[in-house]
Amino acid sequence: MRHVVALERLDADSIRDLSRRTDELGVLSVYVNADPRLDPNLRTTAIDLKNRYRELQRRIGEAGDGRSRKIAGELERIRPDIEHLANPKGSSGLGRIAFIALDDGWTLRLESALPVANRVVLDDAPFLHPLLELLDEGRPAGVVIASARQARVLEWRVGVLQELSTMEREYVEAPHERAGQRGGGPPGQYHSPIREQRDTREWAQAQRFLDQVGEVAARLAEERGWERILVSCGEQWTEECIERIPQPLRDKVYGDSGVLTGLDDAALAQLVTEWAHAQHAEWERRLLDEIRANAGPGRGVLGLSEVATALSVGRVSHLVYDPQVRYVGRVGANGTLYGGDEVGPDGGSPDPRFTERMIERALETRARIIPIEGAAGSGLADADGIAALLRW
Repeated sequence: MRHVVALERLDADSIRDLSRRTDELGVLSVYVNADPRLDPNLRTTAIDLKNRYRELQRRIGEAGDGRSRKIAGELERIRPDIEHLANPKGSSGLGRIAFIALDDGWTLRLESALPVANRVVLDDAPFLHPLLELLDEGRPAGVVIASARQARVLEWRVGVLQELSTMEREYVEAPHERAGQRGGGPPGQYHSPIREQRDTREWAQAQRFLDQVGEVAARLAEERGWERILVSCGEQWTEECIERIPQPLRDKVYGDSGVLTGLDDAALAQLVTEWAHAQHAEWERRLLDEIRANAGPGRGVLGLSEVATALSVGRVSHLVYDPQVRYVGRVGANGTLYGGDEVGPDGGSPDPRFTERMIERALETRARIIPIEGAAGSGLADADGIAALLRW
């Protein structure tokens, strides 16, 4: 497990391929919170991880059959690798994730700049819910930081802040400046003072520079699929800069009139990450309101049965579910999903991993997957925490 993949490098195709990977003995999924801010030496994390792993080994050992003994042997063999995930020097990621196939032997090791909760799960395929939550909350955002003389355009993705463009305003001194007081010179000719001429020229140059910043930000937003853009240019220029963002993107723009140009990269990344968390929580709240308001033919559906039906025919554009709920259903012989106790004409037996089946179908049909923890207890309480917006 030495090769580590940065989480921000994963795309939808990678997740889709990962969701399809199974193993005869099972896939071990391990999530480790390696955030040193509350646990500097990761001692608490290491103890919790060891306890979870031992509990899994105990449960497997109780079965006593040949297959279970083989699984137990593989779990003991890889135990040092699992414990290494809680090593303070084992990786720079605040979130560490490993998927290990016990029979085939394939592994995938990921690290994230965002922390995750500790989890140890053995199933016939990777346990993806925490990963999907990270990727959804960590969707790319643009960050524009500018003054009248310089600007930076950055991208935030899953906790990582990357600079994409830096611009310096070119200062051009006008050759025609003339000294003199207002009203001086021949009759009918009026000369502005040098300071007034310079102020006018400065303002015009700043406007052209902000035009350039807006053009670069808009181009990158389209190319890289930004769903939110933070613009911070101080009290004087923030609104001016926002006005340069084309109208189709304006709804994605969030202004901050603070002065961020003096922050170092670490402080700036922390500030943007906090903003992204708060913005995502607000976006989830608005999404739940939208789903409830639009529930109806051709717009949205509530509840497991309706969502399963819509997924089966590829109508879902946004799948929302509560990852804390274990949904139950069937998959028919032709692949149709049936929620709850429903049984279709093509039969099908109960599937203990029905949530995963819905996720796989959403990935296959390019639907956006949005796990919202606690949705079953609040925004979608009357729908068991599951709903969908529809394409048609």
